[in-house]
This record gives sequence, C-alpha cells and structure tokens, in this order.
Amino acid sequence: MSNAFRGPEMRAGPPKRAQVTTREQPSVADATSVTQLAWTLLEYRGTVLLGLALALGLAALRLLLGTPTYDESVLVQVEGRTKTVPGFTEVSPLFDRESPAEAEMRIMKSRPLLQSVVEDLQLDLEARPKTFPIVGAALARGHKGPGLATPPVENLTTYAPLRNRLESYAWGGERIAVARLEVPPDLLGKSLTLTALDKGRYQVATPEGRVILEGAVGAPAAQGIGATRSEILVMDLVARPGTRFVVSKRSVNDVVDALQVSLKTAEQGKLTGVVELSLTGPDPARVAAILNGIAKAYVRQNVERTSAEATKTLRFLEMQLPALKASMEKAEDAMNAFRREHGTVNLSFEGGSLVTQAGDMDKRISELQVEAAELHQRYSDTHPSVLAIEERLRNLRAQRATIDQRMKSLPNLELESARLTRTSRTATELFLSVQLRAQELRIVNAGWIGSVRILEPAFAPTKPSSPKPDATIALGLLLGIGMGIGGAMMRKGLEKGVADPDEIESGTGLPVFAAIPRSPAQRGLERRWGRRGVEPLSLAVPADRAVEDLRSLRTSVQFALAGAANNIVTISGPAPRVGKSFVSVNLAHLLAAAGRRVVLVDADLRRGQLQRHFGVERAPGLAEVLRGAATIDEAVRTTEAPRLSFLSTGALPSDPAELAASGRTQEVLAELSKRFDVVIVDTPPILSVTDSALVARHAGLNLLVVRAGQQTIREIAYTLKRLAQNGVTIRGAILNDLRPSRGRYGRYGDYPLYSTHS
Repeated sequence: MSNAFRGPEMRAGPPKRAQVTTREQPSVADATSVTQLAWTLLEYRGTVLLGLALALGLAALRLLLGTPTYDESVLVQVEGRTKTVPGFTEVSPLFDRESPAEAEMRIMKSRPLLQSVVEDLQLDLEARPKTFPIVGAALARGHKGPGLATPPVENLTTYAPLRNRLESYAWGGERIAVARLEVPPDLLGKSLTLTALDKGRYQVATPEGRVILEGAVGAPAAQGIGATRSEILVMDLVARPGTRFVVSKRSVNDVVDALQVSLKTAEQGKLTGVVELSLTGPDPARVAAILNGIAKAYVRQNVERTSAEATKTLRFLEMQLPALKASMEKAEDAMNAFRREHGTVNLSFEGGSLVTQAGDMDKRISELQVEAAELHQRYSDTHPSVLAIEERLRNLRAQRATIDQRMKSLPNLELESARLTRTSRTATELFLSVQLRAQELRIVNAGWIGSVRILEPAFAPTKPSSPKPDATIALGLLLGIGMGIGGAMMRKGLEKGVADPDEIESGTGLPVFAAIPRSPAQRGLERRWGRRGVEPLSLAVPADRAVEDLRSLRTSVQFALAGAANNIVTISGPAPRVGKSFVSVNLAHLLAAAGRRVVLVDADLRRGQLQRHFGVERAPGLAEVLRGAATIDEAVRTTEAPRLSFLSTGALPSDPAELAASGRTQEVLAELSKRFDVVIVDTPPILSVTDSALVARHAGLNLLVVRAGQQTIREIAYTLKRLAQNGVTIRGAILNDLRPSRGRYGRYGDYPLYSTHS
C-alpha cells in the first residue's frame, strides 16, 4: 500500500468496524408531525399534482359534457278549514274539515293525481335528437346560431360510410314535436329510431332496424290493426335528411313511478300549511309544465273532494223537489174543491188546535224523512246516526197517530176541512223548506274555493341548477387535494425502504460514510449521453451538492484505508440499480483529483458497463487478464483524467463465478495494489450473485451502497449476514439517491424528485 495514506492526518484511525445486527427498522417518531407531512408532500409532489390535475380535469369534463339540470318549485297553501260563502254558515258545519299538510303532501304524490298529469301532458311520450356519444350533446347545446349546425365530418374522416354515419347525428338546431304515438305492447318502453327524409317526410324503425311507419309532418301515420297497431303524429320536424331521432312510448305506470321518486314535497316552516313541490330535470319548460300541472290538478281535486258531500246532497234534494211540488199542488186543489162545494167551514177551538198540532207534527216528520234519506245516501242502515233518526221518526209517528184519534171525535164536515187544511199547509211548508235548502247548496257549490290555493306558480328557469361552475371547480379542487395527499401518504406508507442514515446505523450498527442526495444534473447527463455513456457528475458539474457529499465520502474512505489491510476498495449493493456504478466512477475521479494514483476495476463480469463512462472498448479487460489472454499492462487503460486508470470487464465470460473464485483474482488485485495508491473495484449486487463475496475477500475496505427508499433494514441485515458467512465484513454504507424528506438530510429541498442514479 502507498505511504501516501500514512501521513499525520490519518492518525485518528479508521471508523469502527460494523457490528452486524438484525434489529427491526424503528418507527419514525415524527411521521405524524406537520413538518414530516410537509416533506412527504414535497417529496411526492408529483403524485399530489397528478391527483389535483386529475380531479380538476374531471371537474372540467363535468362542466363541459355534463347535461345541465334545472330546478324549479311551486308553492301551495294548505288551509286548515274549508272556506264557504259568507251568509250560509248554518250549512258550513257539514263540510268543516281539517286538512293537515302532511296528509295533503301524500295526496300530491298519489298515483291517481300524477297519472292524470302524465296523461294530460303526455309525459309517457319521449322524442329527442340522437347525438354523438359523450360529446355530441354538449356540442349540440353549444350551437347558438340560427339554422342547423354543420356536421364536423370534413375534419374527421374521408371514409364515406363513416361520414354518412356521423352526418346522421344531430349537431345542433334540430327539433321535433310528436303529438301522438301508439305502439304495440312489445315495443312499449323501447327506443324507436325516427329518420328524417326529404320534403318533410320521415320513417320510424324498431331497434332491430325494421321500418314500421312512414309518414309526413302534420299528418298521422298508422299501420296494423288491433294489438299490432302503430300510429304516430309528428307536428314539427326540423333536421337535415338522414338525421336520426329517438322516440319512445313508455308505460304510464312507469312514468308515474319515476315522477313519484323525483318529485319532492316539503312544508315551509313548522305548521305553516305552505307546501313546496320541487322537481329537477334537463328541460326547464317541461319541469315548469309538470309542476303547474300537478298543482292545478291537486287544487281541482281538493275542490271536488271537499264539495262532494254538498253536491251529493243537492242532487238528492233536486230529485225530491218535483214530487214535493206535485204533492203541494194536489193538496191545494183538494182544499179549493172542498171550499167550492161546502164553503168556508169555521173550526171550533179544539179542532183548530188539533189541526195546528197535526200540521207541526207532519212538518217535523217530513223534515226528518228528508234528513234520513240524506243519511242513507252516506251511511249504512246500521250506522248510529241512521238508527237515531229512525227512532225519532217512530216517536213522531206515534204522537201523530194519537192526534188522529182525537180528531175523529170532530164532526164530519169539520174533520174533513181540518184534514185538508193540515195536508195543504204541511205540503207547502215542506216544499218551500226543501227548495230553500237546495238553493243554499247551489250558492255554496258556485262559490266553493276549497282548502288549498297556489301561492307561487312555476316558471321555466333560465339558469341551470347543476352543474354549478364555482361549486364544481371548488369540489374538484378539494377532491384533487385529498386524492393527492392520500396518494402521497399511500406511497409513503407502502415504501418500506430506509429513509435516513440514522435508520441504517440504529438498525444494523453499520456506519454510514455518506448520504448522497438526488441530483437533477445527473439525470440531465443521462438524457444527454444516452447509451453512449454518461460523463461523470464530478467532472460535468463539480459544484453539485451530490458531488459535495461524494467529496465527504472520499475523506471517509481515506481515513478508513489508513487502518485497512490493503488499499483495495470494493463497492457493491444488495440489489441492482442502487447506484454503485455512479458512486464508483465519481469516487475514482475525486480520489484522482486529490492527487492519488487510482485504478477503477469493473469486476461485474455479468453486466458491467463502466467502459461507457470512459469511451473505450470492453476488451481486453479483467476477464482476459484472469484467463491469461492479456497482461495487466495491456488491459489497464489510461483515461483523460490525470492519475486515473481503468480496467474494464473484458468480453463477458460464460463462467464469471469460476473466474472470480480462481487464485488469479487475488494475484491481479495484489499487483494492482502495488502499482496504484487506491484500487476501486465495482462488483455485482451481493444478493444476486456470489461474485461480490469472492472479490471482497481480498479487499481492505468493503462498502455497501443502499438506495434510499428501496432497501429495508431486513434486506441490509441479510446482506451483511450473507457476506459475513463468506468471511467478508462491510466497513460502511453509502446512502444514495436521498430525497428531500429523508430525515435530517432533508436540507436538499431545492432538488427535484425525478432524478435517478444508475
């Protein structure tokens, strides 16, 4: 070994030899701290930005391609009591009913009411232009000019069938109005295709392509009879010939079910009686028409429901009036005939009293009979009200029979006059009473206003309720931030590799000679040089922060070699792509720049590529020297860097392990150790092949390169154990590709996260 390493500056001695342990990787104490979270987001800011861009892109697509929906409502006031015409309060108790808002809201969504609206507005009939998938509807909505939009087929394709297919879509300005559509049961609910022809004609085809109807605008078109009959009436059709429309006839029950789900009812405030009906849909005019139709149908039904009893009673009274009038006229004619024949007969005091009592009794009996007939219209014969009035009638009839017995004691002429007078008076009073009651009910029905009224009708909204640009962008921004942070934390959680030099030292007892940060300059060199090789970072960008840490590694290596058995340094890693070649090449240049005579040996006889860094041929090299096909002088090449020589792999052999295990390997390394101050040997990954252990036996200093975030403590410990079994001791570790958030070494925050060391 050269005496250059025996100076006074080396008396501090080499670093303490590593004690291999198998302790588990400790948890990072500050993993949940705000600072660590910030470093994690900075480290994985590409993931955060990707999540944010993805969410904002989805929000933009929602705004551009989403179908606008419009939300409208109608207010209906539900009053507690039915209003009647002033002046007829004596008949109002019959129709005084409570109408709670909860019950009325159920009625508003009832199937009979909604079915009448569906049939009146023809909501079971659908007709719309067929647009291009995904983006066609948005393009059609964006057409604001007069006339029809021009299909963008000229810029899309010159293939005739594809052009015709694109021209069949609606691109904006098309419209259709179907007044009637009837289809067989097997086509109910299926989408039929209506194709516009020239001169206002059209044809309708099934989903299978079978044409079932042909006609012209304004005239009905029909085909078939009975259950197979199909009929359509198109009142308006504006489109280019060949444009397709979708028409369908749905089941009324299905439409009612869908309307019940989409219709929302809610009472405004507590016990206010003001009910809001709201509906959302893509067509603002249709939404307003449905709401107004439901409100009007509900008000009409409410009036009809609350006035049904009055109408039924009025109908009964009007049926009784002709018979009562005839009975009154008959009684008057009989009375007049008696007076013409016998003259006026003066009744005695007792006779007059009996006649008056009998007349009152007959009037009461007649009124109860009318009332009993009304009750029989509404209730069964066993209802308590019916039984009570029947009992009263029996009592009155019994009293009337008693009066009749007393009247029999009167003289015949006086008795006949009393009977006729009583009959005429009773018939007249009953007729007038029923006529007055019927007139009152006519006035009540004419002025009936029900218990509900429309406070605010619905109008076609001009601005869509969804999607809302501000809310959509804000939601996309929040979702993107959440996705980005979640993705970053997930990547952080899935990453089991060591993230800090302290983790290696505390987990394995292996000292860390250097922690080399990521360097964007190195990635730039890799892109620039490509497969031709990469100029060493220490020469291309000597002021790079990674080079500064490599200089620290150089110092550590010099101290370690001062107490080593020889000046041979092996550099390896647990697995491929940890950056051992990057470290070897740059360390060799830095040692040479410090005035040491250095030879760099590429001992990776399987995949070694260090010759690319020096622009030389692979052979002759180490393989030829080990076989005796070339001498060391022939294989070792000088480089452009002063005091730096290079020994390549040579032609990659088929038996690399046998060559490394031969005694010739020790002889070659010993000869190189005599000729140079430092011999740096780049060896294959330790866990992949045994070559590294065979070469490392002859080295005075063995270093292990670990890639930050890639190797776990278990993997490093296993590597050390495997080498120890082969008599090899690793003196120190090199933590390569350290990213900004790696523990206390996160000071390299000015370096991007995309660079790699190969």
